[in-house]
Amino acid sequence: MQFKRIEYHTVHSHFDYDIPDEDIIASWGSIERFRQVVSHMNHSSDWDDQPFGEPPTNEEEDLWFEFFENYSYDREDDWFSDRKGGYDVSYQVIDDEEEFYDANDSDEGLIH
Repeated sequence: MQFKRIEYHTVHSHFDYDIPDEDIIASWGSIERFRQVVSHMNHSSDWDDQPFGEPPTNEEEDLWFEFFENYSYDREDDWFSDRKGGYDVSYQVIDDEEEFYDANDSDEGLIH
C-alpha cells in the first residue's frame, strides 16, 4: 500500500543583503531616503517602527523590486511551524500510482 503524510507548514524566509552605501545613494539619492522607503514598504505586523518620511513615489515602488535583483543574498528559512508545532497534518491512502489527490481539492482517501 502506498501512503502519504502531508504537513502544512509556515516558513519565514529571511534574505540578508549587503549593499554598498554608494549603490543605495546612486539609486535612492541618500541613505535617509532609502530608510524612509524601507519604512513604508514593510508589510509585516512584526515591524515595530511606524513609517516615516514621505511615502514612496510610483517610480520608487517600481525601483524597490528591481533594485534587489542586482544583489546576491544569504537566505535562511525558519520553519516556524515545524519548530514551534501547530501545523496541520493529513493522511492519504494512494490507491493507484497515477492518483495523487490534492488534499486541498479532494477529501477522497483522506484520514483526518
